[in-house]
Amino acid sequence: MDQIFSEQVQVPDAVVSVAFDKAWSFVEKDPLLAHNLKAVLHSRLRTYLECSIRNGERNALNLANEAIRNLRAELAPSTGQ
Repeated sequence: MDQIFSEQVQVPDAVVSVAFDKAWSFVEKDPLLAHNLKAVLHSRLRTYLECSIRNGERNALNLANEAIRNLRAELAPSTGQ
């Protein structure tokens, strides 16, 4: 995560980095997301983290969990028809 983004929203870079790392450690092993390109997963994960930060979240674990939830909702294959 870049430092400019975290400074603009007044979130310490360490919190953003920890949130991304926590989320990524789950995402990279998630069988429902395995069919996606790594670059796509990184990009969308970052987007969801940014959205949660803009909405006021500052807790790294909450940021990571919300990003994972959103990423799975968007990219995991649909099981219902």
